[in-house]
Amino acid sequence: MMKAQVNLSRILLCCLLWIAAAGGQNCGDTVRGPNGTIDSPGFPYGYPNYANCTWTIVTEERNRIQLAFQSFALEEDFDVLSVYDGQLRQENLRTRLTGFQLPSPIVSSGSVLTLWLISDYAVSAQGFRAVYEGK
Repeated sequence: MMKAQVNLSRILLCCLLWIAAAGGQNCGDTVRGPNGTIDSPGFPYGYPNYANCTWTIVTEERNRIQLAFQSFALEEDFDVLSVYDGQLRQENLRTRLTGFQLPSPIVSSGSVLTLWLISDYAVSAQGFRAVYEGK
């Protein structure tokens, strides 16, 4: 019974992410430079429903990127920030973040790091603020 609930939860999460991606409010940007800050839309007052935001951080060649979160609050299990080591491709997926716990810093293996925020149709939280630095 427990395994069926876990599988059903994963299927539901995938469906919600697909719906949000298909009809979402697009936002995000390509961010260049040795360092900077990325805020979810509306931070700190809450991100919109159906958000579909992609930020691609690009630093100088041969640099790695350190991403550190200063604030993090996403509706647990329904709104997700996926972090990709490189471009937005499934094989580059590094981690999926959700909930209210401040994530540990993330260091890329190269000069590109991509963040993809997807939110569902209801309930949002404060969002996130992350700072990045090329190393």
